[in-house]
Amino acid sequence: MPKPPAERADEQAELLGLLRLMTSILRRFADVADQDIDAGINDALASIGAFAGVDRSYIFLADADMVLIHNTHEWCAPGITPEIDSLRDVPFDTISWWRPRLLRGESVYIPDVQHLPDSRADERAILARQGIRSLIVVPLMGADRLRGFLGFDAVQRPREWSEAGNLLLRAVADIIIGGLMRHESYTALAQSEERFRTLVRGSSDVVMILDADTRLCYLGSSAESVLGWQAATRTGERYLDFVHPDDLPPIGMLLEPMQPAQPPAGHILLPDHRVMSADGGWRWCSATVTDLRADPAIGGIVLNAHDITRRKEAEIALQHQALHDPLTALPNRALLADRLRHALLLAGRRGQLIGVVFIDLDDFKLINDSIGHRAGDRLLMDAAKRLADALEPEDTVARFGGDEFVVIFERATATPASLTAAAERLLAVLARPFRISKRDYSISASAGLVVSNGDAGVDELLRDADAAMYRAKAQGGGRVQPFDATMRAQLLRRVELARALRGSETRGELTLHYQPLFDAQDQSLLGVEALLRWPGAAGELAPPTEFIPIAEETGLIVPIGAWVIDQALAQVRAWLDAAPAGAGRLPLGVAVNLSVHQLAAPGLEQTIADALHRHRIPARLLCLELTESAFMTEAQTGIDVLRRIRALGVRIAIDDFGTGYSSLAYLRDLPVDELKIDRAFVRGMVESDRDRRIVNVIVTLGREMGLDTIAEGIETDAQLAVLRQLGCHRVQGFGLMAPAPAAAITALVTRVGSLRSASPALSS
Repeated sequence: MPKPPAERADEQAELLGLLRLMTSILRRFADVADQDIDAGINDALASIGAFAGVDRSYIFLADADMVLIHNTHEWCAPGITPEIDSLRDVPFDTISWWRPRLLRGESVYIPDVQHLPDSRADERAILARQGIRSLIVVPLMGADRLRGFLGFDAVQRPREWSEAGNLLLRAVADIIIGGLMRHESYTALAQSEERFRTLVRGSSDVVMILDADTRLCYLGSSAESVLGWQAATRTGERYLDFVHPDDLPPIGMLLEPMQPAQPPAGHILLPDHRVMSADGGWRWCSATVTDLRADPAIGGIVLNAHDITRRKEAEIALQHQALHDPLTALPNRALLADRLRHALLLAGRRGQLIGVVFIDLDDFKLINDSIGHRAGDRLLMDAAKRLADALEPEDTVARFGGDEFVVIFERATATPASLTAAAERLLAVLARPFRISKRDYSISASAGLVVSNGDAGVDELLRDADAAMYRAKAQGGGRVQPFDATMRAQLLRRVELARALRGSETRGELTLHYQPLFDAQDQSLLGVEALLRWPGAAGELAPPTEFIPIAEETGLIVPIGAWVIDQALAQVRAWLDAAPAGAGRLPLGVAVNLSVHQLAAPGLEQTIADALHRHRIPARLLCLELTESAFMTEAQTGIDVLRRIRALGVRIAIDDFGTGYSSLAYLRDLPVDELKIDRAFVRGMVESDRDRRIVNVIVTLGREMGLDTIAEGIETDAQLAVLRQLGCHRVQGFGLMAPAPAAAITALVTRVGSLRSASPALSS
């Protein structure tokens, strides 16, 4: 299941934050003196440890023989006990379970130390003694061998790391190993002057002296190895003439005003910029300048440049990954929002129109499930390429998530009609068959179009385009639906309902009506189905078909659903307590509809168990109903939750059975006790032999699999007679009794001392 938007946004924020922090660490390392590398490393550990919210960050270095490891650097959060003094000269074999992975250059990630298997009990004990609850360790790989590892411990609470976060930690490790290598070189240089001279000649730092017009007065020997520049040919030429045009403005602003000569005022760090090498290529440089024209020994502006091309290319690649979808390489949501914001700004300034198209592939899940996820990914990649190829250079297409794409049309002469036509051409492009694994697959797509002159916000446009797309799907799919005033009014209505619905269960605005379930043979009352009603604060009854989908979309269905379960069980207890003397404990059960959003929320099993215990209700008297489509789309984790709930004794029913696509093999493995026959088949079975046969098949299937069958939507005696003949167990419908407040059911229960009372509407 795709991640929720809020979770994806948090992960994106962490990724961008780590990226910015990495850039900051790189800059600090570039400017730190060789003898201060240790302090730089400690500063880096503190910075990333504090940002990531871990409790301890550290470095272990291995000796040349890979026999011992040493804790050389450590940062601890306030209140966390340091471990560095007790972890000197530790045998590498102490962490023998990590060693092979580190030697292969792989990270070690333990999300929960306590959940390590018994086969790693020694590892679990060592980590537990240090109070570690979770950790991640990334290797420090030198050019020739593993030099050690960089680790982050969570002590106070477990810390989760995403794959992108792990990638950035690997990048930080590369920075640190570079710093360690610099420190190692510095130590060696201090021991041997000859070695020092050799390393200086091979240094990647370029020293230049410029005049006030940035002309080269002196060029160090390393300029030839780094840039291919020779002093004989470059002296007298302007440094700014070799700076990339895109990077020139900020560099020129800092260098050209440096006149007249000024007393030394420290280093000025230039922005990272590209410099043309002798072969015509571009090298990224990090540079500092110092105005030493007043110093008679120098008489110029000293520019010290360091080649950072590799680091910059890695940084650009990481930025691309942070802003692009890994499967299709299209812009992701973050970059889409930025480009849409820019497009709106230009549209407002220029008085132009832009179009935002929200595209969703129709029934992609069915195709994906039938051909496999790998082939489904191939289809998405091909669809993305078709969309990109069909656009003008000024347009943008982004993958919004799953099988959803968003297109921004930025065309100078755009009109509502031309934007609609352009969107329709995109759907036509997607309608052509896709060749996957030597087979052709045809899909359609639905699209919502919003036209704006720049007066709306990013979130508003995406919301409106999404709403229009869903309207296109509701009308059969395969079409473009422009967003109009009617849809805006409906959307505003939904927003207002969502606002009013929030907290309704605590304000006492919600109520339950109950529709009885009768024995199909003698029409005795067997139970009820609890149905949610919302009069609202103003007393206006909102249709369940309107407010329940809103509750599901906003997540409000979780607290509301818990309230429904509690209230329904409380009412069952009231009915049991109100039963006439001598009637005993009446087996009056209650069915409650369950949303997949409730199933995905944590704590559902405990919520149900607590409510059953609180109201002293036997678990068998509660039945949870999920639609067939919900069962088909629910992840395995949701099915496992249902199995645990069923283990409590709660019954599980498939609602609207016969309208989905479940197979017998799938049905056999589901934790199900009852099948509810969809009202559409019940309504037509008297006149339609086909519908009657479908109902008969479902009843027979239930009988063979040991499942109860319930028919809903009973309206006539003829329908009831057919269901009796077919052997259906239970029935409900407006023809028997419409949903009613609890008081009406109470009268039905207490009118006689037995539940074997005739239903109010139909005769037996």
